Amino acid sequence: MENLIELKKIAKEMNLTSIDTGAMYRCVALECMNKNVDCSNIEGIKEILKNIEIELKNENGKQIVLLNKKDVSKEIRTPEVDALVAKYAAIKEIRDKITMEAAIEMAESGHLVIGTLHTKSCAETIDRMINFYEVRDQAQIKYLLSSLLKLVVSQRLLPGKDDKMVLIPEVMVVDNVVSGVIRRDKISVSEIEDAIQSGTEKGSVSLITSLSQLFIDDKLTLEQAKGQIEEKNIEVLNRTIMQLRIKKGKSMYMNN
Repeated sequence: MENLIELKKIAKEMNLTSIDTGAMYRCVALECMNKNVDCSNIEGIKEILKNIEIELKNENGKQIVLLNKKDVSKEIRTPEVDALVAKYAAIKEIRDKITMEAAIEMAESGHLVIGTLHTKSCAETIDRMINFYEVRDQAQIKYLLSSLLKLVVSQRLLPGKDDKMVLIPEVMVVDNVVSGVIRRDKISVSEIEDAIQSGTEKGSVSLITSLSQLFIDDKLTLEQAKGQIEEKNIEVLNRTIMQLRIKKGKSMYMNN
């Protein structure tokens, strides 16, 4: 509770809108309670998620929660909902879809939305976001993502040569090339990786480039770097290392 109050205070100081996203899970718990759908009934919950409409508004500094157009700001704070919300919020089908829909809705209204997912690459992040939805809805979601998404940052932590943790970033700036790949019928990991590589001038950083730089900086061994990629990409890794070494040599020569 103290953390939530602190976050609201920080948001106010930065002139940002703070939204209590936990209210969304409370709405789902309330709807399931009203329709007698137990938290063990996953199929029943999925049916509710197809038709539920949750809207969060901020009026005069106070959050208003609408469930299917009805103000339930007080109803979701009852002891009955308190006793159920944790059980429903722990259900993957609810947590993923509700959060994703809220993020898209806020981004469409012009807000900056920053979110996190447990994935190991930019390509996997895109794939996960699309697969939150039924197949019949994925074409529309791909279009929305290609229009709204601006940046994806993937981070890995790996024990380095001195046993200290090393951060391995992959950064994907969503330009026209990446947007085109996202909109295709089937998402190709290799096409996304190629798109990241082609967008280096715009700020994109490929996983292979990060690994190569860490090897050159003597923070990772070559074997550690190879262990983070597929065997088919090892030649690309070796070539990238060579290119960075040449670039580093030229830079040192010019400085001298």
